Amino acid sequence: MTINTLLAGALNGFFLGGLYATVAISLSLVFGVMRLVNVTHGEYLIAAAYLNIVITSALGIDPLISTFISIPILFVVGYALQRWVLNPVMNKGMEPALLMAFGLSIIAQNGLIRVFGGDSKTITTQFSQRGMEVFGITVPTIYVVSLFIGIILIGGLHLFINRSFLGKAIRAATQDPETAGVMGINVNVIYAITYAIGATLASFGGLLIGTAFSFVPSTGFYWLLKSFVVVVLGGMGSIVGTLAGGLILGTTEGIGAAFVGTGYRDMIGFLIFLLMLLVRPRGLFGQKGSE
Repeated sequence: MTINTLLAGALNGFFLGGLYATVAISLSLVFGVMRLVNVTHGEYLIAAAYLNIVITSALGIDPLISTFISIPILFVVGYALQRWVLNPVMNKGMEPALLMAFGLSIIAQNGLIRVFGGDSKTITTQFSQRGMEVFGITVPTIYVVSLFIGIILIGGLHLFINRSFLGKAIRAATQDPETAGVMGINVNVIYAITYAIGATLASFGGLLIGTAFSFVPSTGFYWLLKSFVVVVLGGMGSIVGTLAGGLILGTTEGIGAAFVGTGYRDMIGFLIFLLMLLVRPRGLFGQKGSE
């Protein structure tokens, strides 16, 4: 192994970490607000990728534009599921909501298989097969684009949560739902809006997954696990920590793959995950008690 191989692995992994962060934003947001481990997250990502293909084929437009068309569709679906399916069991403890989400995940996965079949798909964009040089190392363009999209989405979401009136209502519902309800905030509606925002963010994750990799209806579980690792590394519920977690995971996977081979990339990522749980369960930026 040469220094160039190591540098190439680290650089490719760093930019791939931007994709990981973008994919994980929704999971981090939903957990941070509702303390709900959204196991349907992977299905939202893959459903968004399939929806992108359908819209692109039907309208003959660029996949990036079709992503913005899919946003209101996913928002409505996410709002309806949280408002009338998950909210009724949220006050009964974590387990009923988690089991309900598992059920929705299984239904969604089988629905995708029924509609689209089991053949692998990809999303073709102008970035699909291109590469660009960064410090003399060729990096897939989609990885670089993913990092910039991740920074924009995470920065925008951070500003929205901290500066907007709705964002302050979301924070109030997060910190003390009972008091927020007394002050006139409809916590159930806030939860539904938050979940819907998470669903729309998944549309960008689905676009990037479908462009960079092939996917089938069952691929969502893999990306759920990958997102969970990112969220734990960055800190459960920390939006900014999601970006840090994605970059750390991608870079360590890239360096590790340069040492032992790309076939062990996922194993390296999960080892880092286990080490973080042992050393700092709440992650880099997670608040005490989030573990």
